[in-house]
Amino acid sequence: MAGLGDDAIPLPKGSKRFLISGLWNDWDAVYTPAATGGSTRRPLLGALATSNAGVAIFPQLASTEAGLRTLTGQSSFALSLGALDATGEVRQSIAPLGVSLGLTRRLSLRLLVPYVESRDVSQLLLNRVGSTANVGMNPAYAASTGVAARSTNGALLSQLDLARTRLTAEITRCASTTATGCDAIRANVGAAQALLIRAGATRTAIAAVYGDAKAGGAPVVPIANGSAQAAVRATIATLRTDFATFGVTNIVEGAAPAGASTIYGPGGISRIVGDTAWKLSYGRVGNTRRAGIGDIDLTASYLLFDSFQADQVRRLLTPSRGVRSMLTAGWRFGTAGADRTDDPFDVPIGDGANALLVRSTTDLVLSRSFWMSATARAVKPLSDEIAVALPLRSDANVFDTFAVRRATRSLGTRVELEVAPRWSFGQFFGISAAYLVRRWGADRYDDGDPASSTPLRGDDAVPSRTMHAAAFGASFSTLASYMRGRSRFPAEVIYSHTIPVAGSGGTTPASTSDRLELRVYTGFPRR
Repeated sequence: MAGLGDDAIPLPKGSKRFLISGLWNDWDAVYTPAATGGSTRRPLLGALATSNAGVAIFPQLASTEAGLRTLTGQSSFALSLGALDATGEVRQSIAPLGVSLGLTRRLSLRLLVPYVESRDVSQLLLNRVGSTANVGMNPAYAASTGVAARSTNGALLSQLDLARTRLTAEITRCASTTATGCDAIRANVGAAQALLIRAGATRTAIAAVYGDAKAGGAPVVPIANGSAQAAVRATIATLRTDFATFGVTNIVEGAAPAGASTIYGPGGISRIVGDTAWKLSYGRVGNTRRAGIGDIDLTASYLLFDSFQADQVRRLLTPSRGVRSMLTAGWRFGTAGADRTDDPFDVPIGDGANALLVRSTTDLVLSRSFWMSATARAVKPLSDEIAVALPLRSDANVFDTFAVRRATRSLGTRVELEVAPRWSFGQFFGISAAYLVRRWGADRYDDGDPASSTPLRGDDAVPSRTMHAAAFGASFSTLASYMRGRSRFPAEVIYSHTIPVAGSGGTTPASTSDRLELRVYTGFPRR
């Protein structure tokens, strides 16, 4: 009787084993490096949840915030689109279909084809209560308000330009000792020069944040009736007063750029990622699904040693102790697609890379009803060429601007160690437990552009990570009964549940797994 995980049980010569299985992986938390060392478990997408979604979440708004600090005169001004509620969960369903063939008493072949469905059910709700934002959508980009907003911005910039031109001309004219009407400028030439500089900085900031007569500026601007917009109005009013001191009066009273009349609501993230003003190229974000054939495995298993002489009747029907060891090697066809560059929360249905597979399993059989299995598995992916979004994504930089480039991907070696005690009760039932240690080596990416002066290796490597997990399972088998001629079909049904215990290194999903397998045999020996 087989149990949870792998067993060094040879498939009899000429027999076949058909596998129909379901594997369900689910995680809503990850292990991440802790600031004090070690690792900590935190909610998936927890790095995005914040009471004020600003530059930390949207780095492309850094220059906008700097411009608004100039315009408001507030050196500590922090723009905010409101609170961002972020919850993440990944659900993955895998249906492996396999067939194994016993070529000799010691050698067998297996083909495993998985059908995979992965679903990201993350939710990102922006400004859910509607009262925490101080910026909203720039009306210069909207179809309904764009013409009017750009006209307002352009008129204000023209007034500032004209005021600076006239004051410059007056400063030049008043440099002559014979010029008249220059008392204000001659009394404070330094103030006039400083005003020109201040007005120039204001003009530059308005164009960058709000836009001009032809185009919009930043994707967000202060809310029209908010305190930030009031501060901008006050800045322009001060300029108007200061220019009037020197006889320049062309800035209209109450002049101001067009503020936002619409803020981003709970569905705002979907609008942001599809808005070209944000310089993001995502086609979708959150609540996405992928399905298809995953990576296909073709392996050969050879029984290195078996004190039962590869005799299943002797193993299942006699109480003798023994040891058996099996070595498996094979090839993984990277038929699954790699990450989608236009979906920051994409959950691939496989690595999508060809790989070498090696597995070794040793059973220490202590009695007919109790044995221990130790298994080591290794996957060595081969390098391949893929399209990759740079910088490589993490929860914290999902909404940063990125570029898609070709790169050579070198996935790290995957290694897993498992120790599993197993018990059987009577002819049909058994239980299993296991402790697993899984380690993913560091993934490396090299720029596919030989002319690039900035190699990707190092800065854009995904660090190695390790996860510890515990598992338990139960099984039902008719093999022993079939050998005695008491069951009609040789088959096994196995259920197992795996829970994460700890993680270390880089970001590691805290994945919980459930597996249900049906194994049906043909050509199995009978006594």
